[in-house]
Amino acid sequence: MEVISLAAGTSYFKSPETAIDAAVQALEAGHTLYGPTEGTLALRETICRKYNLDGIDLSASQVVVTPGTKQALFNLLTVLIQPNDEVVVPTPAWFGFHELMRYSPGKLVPLPTHLQDGYKLSPEMLEATLTERTRILLLTNPGNPSGRLYSKTELEALLAVTNKYPNLYIISDEIYDLITYSRAFTTILSCEGAKASRTIIVNGFSKTFAMSGWRLGFIIGPNDLVKKSIDFQGATFSGVSVFLQEAAKAAIELGSAHLALQKDVLTRNREIMRQGLEAIPNVRFYLPDGAYYFFPDLSDYLGHTSISGEQIRTTDDLCRYFRSCYNLELASGDLFGAPGHVRMSFAVEPHRLQDAMQRLRQGLLLLTA
Repeated sequence: MEVISLAAGTSYFKSPETAIDAAVQALEAGHTLYGPTEGTLALRETICRKYNLDGIDLSASQVVVTPGTKQALFNLLTVLIQPNDEVVVPTPAWFGFHELMRYSPGKLVPLPTHLQDGYKLSPEMLEATLTERTRILLLTNPGNPSGRLYSKTELEALLAVTNKYPNLYIISDEIYDLITYSRAFTTILSCEGAKASRTIIVNGFSKTFAMSGWRLGFIIGPNDLVKKSIDFQGATFSGVSVFLQEAAKAAIELGSAHLALQKDVLTRNREIMRQGLEAIPNVRFYLPDGAYYFFPDLSDYLGHTSISGEQIRTTDDLCRYFRSCYNLELASGDLFGAPGHVRMSFAVEPHRLQDAMQRLRQGLLLLTA
């Protein structure tokens, strides 16, 4: 029985041929020397045009190209956070935020949202959490692992609260912006109340363009903060390879066919996983509006004993059970701040996804037999 992983944060899709071709051509043309720390002007202007289509006035001086979106976040946390500053993160959230904060003098403050409320972060919840020590509100839209997509109205209601705190920055992690289903994505920069001096976007190419191994991300922010990020990047990681940036530019300009194909497959896979979960008793879940994960609550299956005699007390136990007995890999919700849940990617080959859902159902039913 082959191992099927639903735990990965990457998809099975190939990178766009246009991006590959552009990288090869740049290599053959000798674009292998150091590039500008902030990124090539051509790529930064292409990124600006992407946002200009949403009516956002943006210049290349407000963009920094980074070696991945995680690095973009690290740059920002480094230049913004002072000792005792707080970073508010609605949970469940990507586990990488916790890992990054281990190297920061600040404090991560989880703000729990809940399945029964559709993982909604309300203005009242936010108001009750922010303090004068809060330096950053870190949003992920669409959410990982929840798949929640914030509407323009919801974002503007949150901005009305954050604008009461003049020293607060909002970082919107929009890495899944082009992977949505039931409704369109709204970037926070297009919202009323998004102050140019305090609103930051991090984004990249790993998810939407299936380019995770290329390590390509970017920051959009106010000029003073961008300059600080460039200085930090220059002192540490230097710039992103120019031939990689040529690939990123081609992905934005010519990757529409890739995106359409990927979206079609993911939409069908989302339905496969939804039906699979609905066929299992006592499993609660939110139907994701974006990204490519379900985050079902399997807590009713804890406290049982496996066929091999193993006690399934925790979510980690449950994940080990599926790995050892069914060759099925799931990501424990403990990593995301939600014990009892598991993150399951549907960005896998459809036939493997069908097989995985059968294994999941069989394994859970045997626990309660």
